[in-house]
Amino acid sequence: MATTCLAVAFAAVSVAAVPASASASKAPDFKACFDGTCKITITTPVKFRVSRQFGFTWLSITRVDSSAVRVQGTGLGASSATTLGVGGTGSVNSLSVKVPSITETSATIHLAPL
Repeated sequence: MATTCLAVAFAAVSVAAVPASASASKAPDFKACFDGTCKITITTPVKFRVSRQFGFTWLSITRVDSSAVRVQGTGLGASSATTLGVGGTGSVNSLSVKVPSITETSATIHLAPL
């Protein structure tokens, strides 16, 4: 069932998500982000599953405007969020979030476990 949910979420958005060590030319893959280690470039809001080890099971990423991104982890009875600008570094529970770039149409986010 989790695989089906990922496929539905993937089909509903336009993103490029690859493992941090992989080439940016690979196809989008939210499964690469499940362990919390990936680089994502979003053009629309996204929501995907992540490992329970971070204290939540869903991660949402939204470009607030041309200068900020909101990253929120949610799960049963849990919620943690951070809003970051370009060059910002923060965390959502035990998940590190870095925002190297934001443009008028996209934002790039690096995720890594703490």
